[in-house]
Amino acid sequence: MMIFKKFIYIILLLCGSLSSFSQEFSGKWQGDLKVGHSSLVFVIHISQEKGVWKASADSPDQGAFDIPAQVNITGNGIEVVIDGGIRYLGKLERVDFIGGEFQQGAFKVKLDLLKLGDINKETKRVRSQRVIPPYSYDTVDVFFKNKYDDVQLSGTLTTPKQKGKFPAVILISGSGPQDRNESMMGHEPFRILSDYLTKNNIVVLRYDDRGVGKSQGNFMNATIENFSKDAMAGIDLLKGRPNVDMNKIGIIGHSEGGLIAELLAGQKLPSLSYIISLAGPAIAIDSLMVAQLYRIGQVAGMSEEALNHAMQINRKNFEIVKSNKPYQEAMTAILDNMKIDATKLNSANQLELETLLLPSYRYFMRINPIPFIKKITIPVYAAFGSLDVQVPANENLKSLKSNLPFNRKTILKEYEGLNHLFQKATTGAVSEYAEISETMNNELLVDLVKWIHTVNK
Repeated sequence: MMIFKKFIYIILLLCGSLSSFSQEFSGKWQGDLKVGHSSLVFVIHISQEKGVWKASADSPDQGAFDIPAQVNITGNGIEVVIDGGIRYLGKLERVDFIGGEFQQGAFKVKLDLLKLGDINKETKRVRSQRVIPPYSYDTVDVFFKNKYDDVQLSGTLTTPKQKGKFPAVILISGSGPQDRNESMMGHEPFRILSDYLTKNNIVVLRYDDRGVGKSQGNFMNATIENFSKDAMAGIDLLKGRPNVDMNKIGIIGHSEGGLIAELLAGQKLPSLSYIISLAGPAIAIDSLMVAQLYRIGQVAGMSEEALNHAMQINRKNFEIVKSNKPYQEAMTAILDNMKIDATKLNSANQLELETLLLPSYRYFMRINPIPFIKKITIPVYAAFGSLDVQVPANENLKSLKSNLPFNRKTILKEYEGLNHLFQKATTGAVSEYAEISETMNNELLVDLVKWIHTVNK
């Protein structure tokens, strides 16, 4: 799922007449930032002290609160600036409603804000797993270059303190712009994972996606091919480290990162000795999306009749997205399939449909990992949560069992009661991710360490 990791720069501009709107801005404003089929809560706090306007922003789903901001208000227009890359344009249409547009680089989406009352800061959610310095291992920030795309990436390398050569892994995050910790909703899965692995004598490289954090490049225009080359550059960095055993280098990929691991392994990437796929897709992506939307709807309580009807529509939509139809022809076909009058679409719905036809999304939808899986000869550890609604365990495990060549060291495992993030969950719904205190289940962490050391004997 696509997630904006940090609200670095926000401009809120509300154009209109010069009247007594100003006082109406005081308070807490909240909206849902929709990115594809996902959404994030977005909050702006506005107050006035001694005639001076002040503002801050929150991303509660990602544990980011009280982000400092500067604000200028003119009539029913307001400008809030935080620090680099994100822009929101809007208008105070009622005393409790702002209509506007959120922008980050080339990405634009309609975002309306509702007034929830006076400023009332969110309480930070408790997380049961934290990584707190001082560390029992060495940690250093590193930079490495994807020479194919001429993109410099930045990450963190953690290594055991003792001398010797150790197994090493590179962590590849799921879809959407992710930082090196795969931060989301107050959780930092890759920080937890790298900490546990390194404490157990495994070198770990985790890095910011291109265009995120300290990494250069443009995320929105990149495809899985570009992200795969980023990972290859990270593996080259590991190969050059004196404490890394070059015969024991692997990939741990989560979700889309697991897909990348499968694709690279299927292409016989040199120096890759094993891969770990955590909820990595193992079926054609269009089929995965149909299954994903069905499971999400099922968990949400949709009737079987409604689910089957939606499945037929979604299957046809993704068939259109995968096709080579020109943009306008494809958009017309999708609208016809959904029986929607284009003249009655609001800007938010229009943007969602346009997202389906972005070149990078159409590229993604055409991917089928099965031909690559059939060519994998190195050991694979594939883990799935039984409650995963994003990459359902049943279909993907079945594909691996049918298509992955036999290897006595390979393990395919379903973890009972875990969701897509490998948290102990109740339903597996995306809405639960932020509410669960656990970041990554300990059973999985123990299994991964044991397998990495066993497979490298």
